[in-house]
Order: sequence, then C-alpha cells, then structure tokens
Amino acid sequence: MHPPTRTLPPGYVPAGSVSIHQLPDLLGMLAWSVVLTVASILLTAGVMWASSSFQSEEWGSAFTVNIPALLGGILLVTVVMLVLHEGLHGLVFWLTTRELPKFEFKGYYASASPGDWYLPRRAFLAATLLPLVAITVAGLALIPFFSLRGQFLLGFLVLLNASGAAGDLLVALRLARLPQATYCRDTGTEVTFFSPAG
Repeated sequence: MHPPTRTLPPGYVPAGSVSIHQLPDLLGMLAWSVVLTVASILLTAGVMWASSSFQSEEWGSAFTVNIPALLGGILLVTVVMLVLHEGLHGLVFWLTTRELPKFEFKGYYASASPGDWYLPRRAFLAATLLPLVAITVAGLALIPFFSLRGQFLLGFLVLLNASGAAGDLLVALRLARLPQATYCRDTGTEVTFFSPAG
C-alpha cells in the first residue's frame, strides 16, 4: 500500500470527486440514503422479530408516549450516532497519518477529515465504510439484549447512521472503480480522487 503523503507523487492527475456542493452528487446521496434507510428498517425489524420482540407483552406500554423522554432519547441517539460515526472516520485517519483529524459541525452536516493529507485508496475506503459497517453490525447484534424501547432506540441509531452514510457509500463506489494507486483528498465537504496519468 502506498503511504499517506502531503504532496502527490509526480504524474498524478484529478480522477473525479464527490461534493455536497454538486447537484448530481447530492441526488446520488439522496438516492442511496433512501436505499440504506429502507435496508436498515428491514434489518432492524428482522432482528427484532428473531428476538421475539414482536410477540412481547411490552408492546402495550411501549407506545405509552412520554414526550420529553421520547425527545430526549432521540436527541441522545442523534448525538451518540454523530460522535461514533465521525469518530470512526477519524480513528482510521489518525491510524493512517498519526495526526489528529479535523472535525467540523456546521448544523446541516458533520465531518471528519485528515487535513492536508492525501490518503491511499485502501486506507480511505476503510475510513469511508467503517462507520456504516461497524455501527450497523454492532447495533443489530445488541438489539436482542435490550427492552423493546431500547431496541427502538438502537434501531433508530442504526437507521440514522445508515441514512447519514449515503455520501460515504457514494464515495466508496466511485473510488472502487479507480486504480489501486489512487490517492484521496478529503476536505470535509468534498473528496477528490487523484490517479496516475495514462
């Protein structure tokens, strides 16, 4: 694997990008968000069914809504998801560059980026896909060990994370088609790919 670098090797040229500022990319993210959301709902429902939650006597009390507790749970799950999701991106960036990543939160999006580094394709694919895979697998694996309300909150975390990973998946799919020697530059709002010319 090529090492991360602050300066591209000679002969590298831009090979595409994914940006939240480009309408085609935003439409692609929206489409993948729908797909990932539906998939996470089906997976969560399947795990809850397999753990006998759908036959639980808790159902009557599960929908006795305590609005402040419900809103507090949703807020807590949202914050936990953002921290976990961006933290997992940042963990791979730190392991790759041995420098603290940059984290941003601007209201409508949160991001982690490796700063001024160009990362090799394999490391960037790992950073891109880790939150989607790890949080989904861990969340689904933990569902059977919680009460029905806890299962709904875990399911919401899985759903929210999957929906938020749409941009990550779009980046990974485009990067997967590029040569092994490709480098990636992530600014938080845009990922640019660089491949050897020719």
